[in-house]
Amino acid sequence: MGSFAQGRAPLEDSGFWDPVAFSWPLMGILLAVTAVLTIAFVVWTVLQPEEPRRDTTPLVDRATRQDRSRAATIRRRLDADAGRADPAEPELR
Repeated sequence: MGSFAQGRAPLEDSGFWDPVAFSWPLMGILLAVTAVLTIAFVVWTVLQPEEPRRDTTPLVDRATRQDRSRAATIRRRLDADAGRADPAEPELR
């Protein structure tokens, strides 16, 4: 019969279930690496500029105009499809 019939786990005799020995030096290294990375992240975050160095206002304005233009075209196409507008307009075809 198998190991289930004897009331044991199937891999009970294998080394898979053996715990790893605790190591203070390894734990210290992991904590030191974590502390260094945390401090580096905080310093990097503090040194980041709040605003971009380049003025992005023209880019944002242009993108907004384009989005509004696309939205108006889509609105007119939907109105034409629903019969609320003239579908003969060139840009609605």
